[in-house]
Amino acid sequence: MQPETHAVSGSVQCIEISGADARTFAQAQFSGDVRTLQPGHWQWNAWLGAKGSVRALMHLADLGDGRLCALLRGGDAQSLCAELRRYVFRSKVQLQAVSGWHRLAGAELALGTIRSGLDAIGFGRGEHSLWLSRDSAPGSNDEQALRLADIRNGWPTLPPGDHEFLPPALGLEHLGAVSFGKGCYPGQEIAARLHYRGGHKLRLTHIRSGSQLAPGRPLSPEQPRAIVLDALPAPGGCEALVVLEEAAEAPPGIEIVRRFEA
Repeated sequence: MQPETHAVSGSVQCIEISGADARTFAQAQFSGDVRTLQPGHWQWNAWLGAKGSVRALMHLADLGDGRLCALLRGGDAQSLCAELRRYVFRSKVQLQAVSGWHRLAGAELALGTIRSGLDAIGFGRGEHSLWLSRDSAPGSNDEQALRLADIRNGWPTLPPGDHEFLPPALGLEHLGAVSFGKGCYPGQEIAARLHYRGGHKLRLTHIRSGSQLAPGRPLSPEQPRAIVLDALPAPGGCEALVVLEEAAEAPPGIEIVRRFEA
């Protein structure tokens, strides 16, 4: 049964992966270890390019009936489906962008668990849950609460614009979204090299700013590689999740709250 929920804003970008080879396909393409994903649960995962950059970031859920559901954190589901289909070859797998869903904020649900039914899928986030539903509900400001929790917990969303982030910059290892022992997948060699040899200095960072910041834009003209992933108004300015040089000092008017692990 779906708990009491409240509508939140934002478009739902979701892909259903089904067929006899759905899990095998996801294991071969995505950076996380899909073998550890149990039915009725979700995990962080990503799709990397050949040079290791993050092309898609997602909550990948096993709905328990042979279907996988990839709830994208940024990007366009239709475009991603078209790209992924190029790698299906003879596999028995179907990829479909899901439409007609609304985002709903719900009550407490254990982190990493899934509740699914005919018309709703709930993603457990601990103290609250995020539901995809075909039923709408009266709007509320719960979207801001969800996004603020993401910012403070270091849960990134790919921002608008043509950006290339390597796994350490988005904290994929910290999130459990990248595996170094599962075998080959696109970008695996680059991800492993960064893990074992280091050298990439961009890190996911929670900041407070005295001025408003825009997702997808540089944090300041002096730091063009420091990109804002998400930002929300807060007393005295805003709170934001940014990609920042790990040794960089905060620009004037900005407080570094927390740097997350790679």
